[in-house]
Amino acid sequence: MPNALIWGASSGMGQALVNQLSDAGWTTYAVARDTSKIPSTADYTYEFDADSPDSISQACFLVSQQVDGVVDLTVYFSGNLAYDKLDAIGYDGWMATMNSNLNGAFLCATESLHLMEKGGHLMFIGAYIDHIRLPKMGAYAVAKAALAELVTMLRKENRRMNISIIRPGAVDTPFWEQVSFKKPDDAKSPDVIAQTIIQHYDSNKGDDINL
Repeated sequence: MPNALIWGASSGMGQALVNQLSDAGWTTYAVARDTSKIPSTADYTYEFDADSPDSISQACFLVSQQVDGVVDLTVYFSGNLAYDKLDAIGYDGWMATMNSNLNGAFLCATESLHLMEKGGHLMFIGAYIDHIRLPKMGAYAVAKAALAELVTMLRKENRRMNISIIRPGAVDTPFWEQVSFKKPDDAKSPDVIAQTIIQHYDSNKGDDINL
């Protein structure tokens, strides 16, 4: 039975992936800041905060004590943003955006790698940079651009693993409540993204997916 570690399992996409993997017979290790929002279908739940390296280490330690075998799939969904002009968000807003989208991804990836083996798949949720180079989206755009470079380096240093960015485009999640522009009419459902992630894992390919 394969094992999946899902960081940000309380989000729309994270919730959808937990449910679909559970339906497919996977054992799911679900991590989130608010564990009450993790679907009840998750086999194990843990709390973490992307701002807290200790909480990430603790979650991985607990997974290591409970996982049967190794983690086959790790997905990092966590992400937030300070929606304002760069000269207005301040240091706290900047760091909150970097921690959730970039620093948290780095910490969760490097900790999770110790739970995985050759052939495992590590995935991140990226973004089309040209779609988010908008006023008040500066910190988020920088974080997602840097995430792509992080993935490039992880690939070079872990050539026996599959490491991917999934760029889903617009998804029907609470993200749109944080910004002033309208959610696109063609926004994808979280279930579609979850299905794509599972299909990509099954393909045993480490390339990026651009939807």
